[in-house]
Amino acid sequence: MSVPIDAVLFDLDGTLVATMEPWDRCWFDFAARHGHAWTDTDRRRTHGHGDWADHLAEVCGIDSAARVIEECTDLMVEQVRAGRIELLPGVRELVRTATNAAATGVVSASPHRFVHATLEHFGLHRRWDLTLTREDLTETKPDPAPYLHAAARLGVLPKHCVAVEDSAAGIRSAATAGLRVLAIPSWADHSPAPEAALAEYLAPDAFRADEWLRTALEPTIAGMYEVSAANSS
Repeated sequence: MSVPIDAVLFDLDGTLVATMEPWDRCWFDFAARHGHAWTDTDRRRTHGHGDWADHLAEVCGIDSAARVIEECTDLMVEQVRAGRIELLPGVRELVRTATNAAATGVVSASPHRFVHATLEHFGLHRRWDLTLTREDLTETKPDPAPYLHAAARLGVLPKHCVAVEDSAAGIRSAATAGLRVLAIPSWADHSPAPEAALAEYLAPDAFRADEWLRTALEPTIAGMYEVSAANSS
């Protein structure tokens, strides 16, 4: 028997919005201003990791990760409000499928100010039962804590949750927490990461992810109809 899905938790960057390249440019420019040449090693080290500001502070010789976060968030919020960041194709349909059948949340390693500005810009800010950002916990992806905390706040078991992720760090975070993982990969070096094996399904885009989620939600939807029928009889 298939396990019902009580919650669907979405990553933001690279999963809902096309921010991988804008963040890369932001970090590249920040590093350049502080005398560090940004490399592919840096990109792999920061993609999907919530401690990207610590890495930037270290390689740039800055004693405050908070300063890095503040400056980079300013730049990224400006990009969002200027319309230079796009919602990924198929995302609205995918989010609608989830919200029609289960509790939903955003679990992001990005700063609170950027997450909320982005969701508001695309009119998605009212859709979520929970929004968890990098300031909400000490631990961040790839640690399982963000997803464990999100499931606990929603009052659901991790095994009854699906995480929608794009990065290796995010997949590892969710899988280690015991969630089912629906991955829409955006690998930093364009080759599959070992974490791909941790995902229940690898979708090429949000449209195919939506097809998988609709099927996975069928036991949940059937249960909703049964409860509704029982209540009306």
